[in-house]
Amino acid sequence: MDKRRKVTLMLGTLIAHGAIAAPMTIEVHGKLKPGSDVRVSAFDRAEHWLSKAVGANKRGVSAMASEQRMQAVEIADLAPGNYAIAVYVDENGNGKLDRGMFGIPSEPYGFSRGGGTFGPPDFADALVEHSEAGSTIRIDLK
Repeated sequence: MDKRRKVTLMLGTLIAHGAIAAPMTIEVHGKLKPGSDVRVSAFDRAEHWLSKAVGANKRGVSAMASEQRMQAVEIADLAPGNYAIAVYVDENGNGKLDRGMFGIPSEPYGFSRGGGTFGPPDFADALVEHSEAGSTIRIDLK
């Protein structure tokens, strides 16, 4: 096998196994209570939207809010592709998005590309592109 074919085969194997990946940084903007848990989940399929995030734990990643207006949260080693992002701020530390009357969230939340005024946006409406060079996505909390 010639050298060029070996390199092509090796690159194809790396891509197929997700070895070429980069971080996605999500900048969460809005009113944040310092010390609250900012939870971010990325979804790569419509059938998994808001139920099974990409990654080992299927729940996403989190970071403790250190500022009152913006918190950056990084999803490391994310393969290039299109993802829909959901964010919520767990202000009371119970591990879930609390809801009030009529199922309306009582904690701050947001989605990539906005939406979510009368329920979450459709998966396709929330898709953002993530490149192999990495990306930064801004999400404004509601």
